[in-house]
Amino acid sequence: MKLSLNREQLKFIAICSMVIDHVAWGFVEFYSPLGQFLHVLGRLTIPIMCFFIAEGFRKTSNLKAYIERMITFGIIAMIPFYIFFHEEYEYRTNFIFDLLFGLLALTVLESSLKKRAKVLLMILIFATSLLIGGWPITPTLFIIIFYYGRTFKEKVKWFVLADVATVLFLVVAILLNNVYHFSHYNWVWWDKFYQLGFILALPLLYCYNGEKGKPIIGRYFFYIFYCVHFLVLAAIKAIFVYPVGAFHIDLTAHILVLISIFILLVLTFRCRSSKEQSAVIFFLTSAEVYIFGFILEIISTSPDMFYLAILVEYFGEVMTFIGMIIFIKNLCKINVPLPIYMLQIVISLLIMFSILTTRINGFFYKSIGIDETGPFPRLVLEYGLGFYLTITYIGILSLWAAYVCIRTWKTGTELDKKRIKLTLIGICCIWFPYLLKLLGLTGGYEIPGLGILLVSICFYQILIRYGFLDSVTLASESALDHGTEGIVVLSPAYAIQYHNKQLDDIFGDIPHNTDLRKHPLLGDVLSGKTDTLTINNRIYEFRMETLKDNGYEQGHMLWIHDSTLHHEAIRQIREIATRDALTKLFNRVHYQDLINSHFSNGKKGTFLMMDMDDFKKVNDQYGHQVGDEVLCALADVFFEYSEDILIGSRLGGDEFSVFIKDETDTEKVSAIIQSIMKQYQNKLAELGYENYTSLSIGAVICDHSDPSQTDFATIYNAADKILYEVKQNGKHQFKLISLS
Repeated sequence: MKLSLNREQLKFIAICSMVIDHVAWGFVEFYSPLGQFLHVLGRLTIPIMCFFIAEGFRKTSNLKAYIERMITFGIIAMIPFYIFFHEEYEYRTNFIFDLLFGLLALTVLESSLKKRAKVLLMILIFATSLLIGGWPITPTLFIIIFYYGRTFKEKVKWFVLADVATVLFLVVAILLNNVYHFSHYNWVWWDKFYQLGFILALPLLYCYNGEKGKPIIGRYFFYIFYCVHFLVLAAIKAIFVYPVGAFHIDLTAHILVLISIFILLVLTFRCRSSKEQSAVIFFLTSAEVYIFGFILEIISTSPDMFYLAILVEYFGEVMTFIGMIIFIKNLCKINVPLPIYMLQIVISLLIMFSILTTRINGFFYKSIGIDETGPFPRLVLEYGLGFYLTITYIGILSLWAAYVCIRTWKTGTELDKKRIKLTLIGICCIWFPYLLKLLGLTGGYEIPGLGILLVSICFYQILIRYGFLDSVTLASESALDHGTEGIVVLSPAYAIQYHNKQLDDIFGDIPHNTDLRKHPLLGDVLSGKTDTLTINNRIYEFRMETLKDNGYEQGHMLWIHDSTLHHEAIRQIREIATRDALTKLFNRVHYQDLINSHFSNGKKGTFLMMDMDDFKKVNDQYGHQVGDEVLCALADVFFEYSEDILIGSRLGGDEFSVFIKDETDTEKVSAIIQSIMKQYQNKLAELGYENYTSLSIGAVICDHSDPSQTDFATIYNAADKILYEVKQNGKHQFKLISLS
């Protein structure tokens, strides 16, 4: 029985293999037997992830979001990657970027660009991968092979060939380097043989059953785990392999805070637009600046570098408190006058000015020194009046925020109280690190990043977990979600600002801020190419209106209406107006219009008039139900022909007509007439009505040189006369003449 593995199981195997490989890089001698064995086991990751990049490209509904997600997590992973790998990889990028290069290669190859542009872009991708890729070119080749291989056997053949060729190339390059020394790496000739372990992943991929499987924790688990496991391994390495001190812990902790707040910022951007979302984004962005400035302060080795660091740090800090005031204003539904914000900006500028001039007047810092007695340089500061005034100002803002929250608590709902409770915790968290320092629990080091991270988490929780949206937004969204129409609110640049759940039901999940002009279906609607779309057998109509405020364009609103029933009603009305109720053939009026339109375009054809022989006897002897079945049997014969070749009509009673488009050859027309007569008899035999009736046909070939002299009335009269002659001469036969 064949082993069956789904996507999540294979990715879990890839994650385990990756951890084994990185443990080997961090803690085991590379050239030892154990090191080589672990590195071979660690080669399962790259082929599996490359395989699913190819699968993801084939199945994704939003390629742009896929690429943006990989870029985002590639950037996030840079710092953890370099913390762990800086000695081995130097300037090269992490594996997420290697996968990104392969995804970009498929994007280029499958695009509509001209061949020359594709060649130039592919050269650029391969060159970039070669220069900075953690695994130069190889993952890109694997992804291309997995995507374009028609069968699994073909994928295996090209994969093995690419892997072996890469290893042989590296062996030759290493041997040449030992002679000419064009690279500083001192590898032995068999150094890269462990890369043949890539082939071990192929049997596992052969067991892939095409199923997704249940996600491990979440859809972004691999990306998040990739970043986190580097930090865990780096911490273990620092503790057990290298001596680690308070300086390293402080620096690493604030780098982690910087990454964590960035992740919260990205997640907040994906929330629904509201004033509250904007306040949280403002706060988190300011917090990022603040922590970045503090990291610069930690690594400062000179007064000049320190001045730059504290300027960035304090700018971020004062902006953070402005963001906090805006957040609390919205939370507690209070009115903060504009002059208060202006006062905050003025005070912030004064703080920046006092820092810039403190070397001259000693107002913010009386003195700045550097203690170089320890293993790392450390700043020694003597605080001035400006510093204490700044702390007092921040303290006043914090007390005001706490007062407003407590006052609102008394009259708020249960949900309001939960939000305010988290806000008060966040305000306390801002001051908690300073309390620890005053108590001497941090060894003299400042840890403001801890407080900023905790308050960031609190504000994010309030926004997401407790649905902190302004009441107008909530009421509007609730009303729109309970409507029947799909609604999309767009920015002036056509980026999605809001859409109700009906849009997701129709088109699937479309991420926030997506440029709708680039959507494969809705892009045609915005460009005016179409105003209707048929999706899953439903017909949708679209209407766009521009949103204006004081004469200025603020965006657009797209309305999506399910008009399936309307179109179905129109279709039914059209069918009633143009077709015979019993046989569903065209009625006489519409049939006449079709033929006249055909001749008016200068085209030719053959007109057949036909009558059922002795049809009255069928009704009299067998009843009208049998008569109806006999009539419908002839209609079924006509329907076996495409309307591009032949159109049929019931003119009335048992009188039928057929028009053969563009055919005027006597032999071919005769063959079609004989076929119709024979098929009709076969239909009657299938129904058990054999020899009940037959057809008499009069046919007119219309190949007149002057189409203006050919019309329905003319050919109808001519065919009717011929049909009369046929019936006089014995029935169940036909006669064919030319009208020209």
